[in-house]
Amino acid sequence: KEAWQPLTFGGVARFAVASRGRLLMVELVFALMVAATVVWFVQQAWVPVIDKSIRQMPPTGEIRAARLAWPSGAVLQQEGPFMRIDVRPGGFTNVVESADLVLAFDASRLQVGSSLGLGLLTLPYPTILPFNKTELEPWWGARSHMVLAGLGLLVVLTLLFAWSALGLLYTFPAKVFSVNRVDWAGARKIAVAAQLPGALVMSIGIVFYGLKQLDLVALLVVWGVHLMLPWVYLMFSPILAPKPPKPQKAKSKKTKVKRDPGDNPFDEPSGNSGNPFEGV
Repeated sequence: KEAWQPLTFGGVARFAVASRGRLLMVELVFALMVAATVVWFVQQAWVPVIDKSIRQMPPTGEIRAARLAWPSGAVLQQEGPFMRIDVRPGGFTNVVESADLVLAFDASRLQVGSSLGLGLLTLPYPTILPFNKTELEPWWGARSHMVLAGLGLLVVLTLLFAWSALGLLYTFPAKVFSVNRVDWAGARKIAVAAQLPGALVMSIGIVFYGLKQLDLVALLVVWGVHLMLPWVYLMFSPILAPKPPKPQKAKSKKTKVKRDPGDNPFDEPSGNSGNPFEGV
């Protein structure tokens, strides 16, 4: 049977004897699925908050020399189910971590937090950046779809690279669990294919999270499961792999060359030789 789905133990095992091109095609399908899921989530969970925040910005203001310069007294606060944006040039006494993703802009830094309460990640500002409604609204309105497309492409490339790198790491376990049933090339293809079911699980988790059927803690549990799932496939799939076909030895056939008796002048011709003493 041809390898076409990496969802069952036998399906992953069949990739041991599949071509590298077929495996890459299946990888690309799964990478596009994950990318589409991520772009869908960002589009419906984060982009609306960004849109509203830009519309609430003052008409003037920028980040210059790595410091936020806004009109005196201007502040911004916008919150959605998954994201909160808070801008206070005067500084924060306490960053409110009421959403799963919190972006807090003060006079000199961006603080990233979460409702999990794991602490704040502090990032410096760039040297110069427009930070006002007049410039950001037309820029974001014209390029938001390009940003989302770029995000999708980045997800695809990152996944293909990660699966390839982890495939090298998992090749040795796959070879050991196969009990020498597959060669090293087959073990590496199993090691790559074994990661694809986890990608499907993570995509389903993101969809349920985006539909508010899972909270952030549950999503992190799904993320942990998707990291452990390849090891389950690495333990059971290699022993089900079909053995690679043995190369057939070419049989040497001796060809008999028919010789025309007329080619040899010393051969006696058949029939009447023309010898008058023959038979005497």
